[in-house]
Amino acid sequence: MKKKIKRLFILLLLFAILIVCYSHYIEPERLIVKEITVETNMDIETCRIVFFTDTHFGVLYDEKHIERIVEMINRRDADIVIFGGDLLDNYARDKERLDLQYLQEELSRIEAKIGKYAVFGNHDYGGGAIRIYETFMNDCGFQVLDDEAVFLEEFNIEIIGFDDYLLGQTEEDFYRIQSDEFHFIVTHEPVISKMIEDSGESFILSGHTHGGQVAVPFFTKKLLSNGSDQFVKGFYVMNSTATDTSAQMYVSSGIGLTKYPFRLFNIPEIIEINLMRKE
Repeated sequence: MKKKIKRLFILLLLFAILIVCYSHYIEPERLIVKEITVETNMDIETCRIVFFTDTHFGVLYDEKHIERIVEMINRRDADIVIFGGDLLDNYARDKERLDLQYLQEELSRIEAKIGKYAVFGNHDYGGGAIRIYETFMNDCGFQVLDDEAVFLEEFNIEIIGFDDYLLGQTEEDFYRIQSDEFHFIVTHEPVISKMIEDSGESFILSGHTHGGQVAVPFFTKKLLSNGSDQFVKGFYVMNSTATDTSAQMYVSSGIGLTKYPFRLFNIPEIIEINLMRKE
């Protein structure tokens, strides 16, 4: 009996070691492209949008990863590329060890036929990153949408970028979307989706949650950062009878690491959205 217990203990210990090794050395180094199709009845032109978010370059996820990220994005032949915030993990802590010039050169290589856009995440404010983020992204060819909207005549869609929920300052009226176009909304924290009032049709992209980064049954939602609300990752349908708002939302589990050097059941991802009119 004691031998069986000892064997079981050894097997459990080996399994635990394998899980730790996988979540530390293997899964964070993986990167996939997830393709999704969004259809609408509105009069739009088909376009391909590539979304990446939460790179958190720093002590846990170094800037050398950017080369592979850029190469995978450029293979998608995107009309539009959007970054969802949290570029650096902690600017004040990591600025001396990061090669920011190299990071800027690589981000500048990202190709998009029509435009590149970005929004603020909470880590783009914290750690002094607010002093450099917008200028840095502009220099990489990204237009930072800070509670701003851009209408793209080529596709008859409006891209709306919200300021960060936790550390930004969005006027309440900006959450009430009045225009009649199809709205492609980008917001770092998914909780903002509950504040939007839109009488038209929208698709929302968000990040921030990392999918919990380490997915633990029954506990992941409790471990999510403020601003995640009940959203973890994947598709959600937002319906509000009070505001007559109906929208789909995709919450990405992001790319990088923060707080702890592990990812488990949350493979780093780039999202390709094929937006088209229903036939």
